[in-house]
Amino acid sequence: MMSNVNLTKAVITTGNITAPNGGHLNPAQENRFREYMIDNTAFLKDISVETMTAPEKYIDTLTIGSRIIREAIEGAAPTSLADAAFPRKALRTVKVRLAADITTEFAEDNIERERVLDHIANSLAAQFGNDIADLGINGDTSSSDDFLKIADGIIKQAKTSADTHKTTLPGTITNDTYKDTIFPAMIEAMPNQFKRNKSELRFYCSSKVSEAFMLSLINRYTVLGDNALTNGNLINFMGIRLFPVEYMPDDVIILTNHNNIVTGIQRSMKVYSDFSKRKDLTEYTMYMRVDPGKIVWDDALVIASK
Repeated sequence: MMSNVNLTKAVITTGNITAPNGGHLNPAQENRFREYMIDNTAFLKDISVETMTAPEKYIDTLTIGSRIIREAIEGAAPTSLADAAFPRKALRTVKVRLAADITTEFAEDNIERERVLDHIANSLAAQFGNDIADLGINGDTSSSDDFLKIADGIIKQAKTSADTHKTTLPGTITNDTYKDTIFPAMIEAMPNQFKRNKSELRFYCSSKVSEAFMLSLINRYTVLGDNALTNGNLINFMGIRLFPVEYMPDDVIILTNHNNIVTGIQRSMKVYSDFSKRKDLTEYTMYMRVDPGKIVWDDALVIASK
């Protein structure tokens, strides 16, 4: 199904995704496609996206422990050094394909008429971004589903890692359970060093979880409750933003720094456009190499699940 994209921002056209006989997009076209894809996918726009020039790229991070200064004794070397950690994760891309057939009747009869092909181009870019985000969250190589088995997403990574922090969701959950039990337990489970800048942290959850939390606030006669009722804006819990993601299951919540999740997109995108005379339709085929989602530092992530 085509995504409903905003044509006022239609910077991708059929000219951007077609070439004589098909093939590689040029760098400018790749940039426009990638930027449009990210801008129309809220989750990708919030996390880190790495542009890769090869199938593999290492992500190195650095953290320095607390209380590392010591008294400087004249003429004496230090007896201890700063406690530093350098976790490393590798982004490894997998080749994915998006194929769509557009009939001549659709192109001719669509109410957008001459703009329909550009709408199609934008829709394909937006859908590519949506699918990458979905796969980056829910992917599972052990699944029998052709989509999910492409790569392991962050939920599987978080559940199987020995270094992530895990809490269990209660069997019975009411609207108040999130603010009274679940969110406080997740915050408590996160090491203090990763809670210093709460504005960078996210509760990634489903829309259902976010709405339940909002409903628990509506019953409180406060400005926060009024805003939740009238505006439906993104809201915070103890300074940490709730970030609803349409691909998140209702029974999984992830707490982490938004830069601790990375998607890798390799250059050299290929796009083909072929007209089938017998079928009277145009076949659009896109190839991209991506690592849909990787947790950079497992110790900085908390997952709550059943």
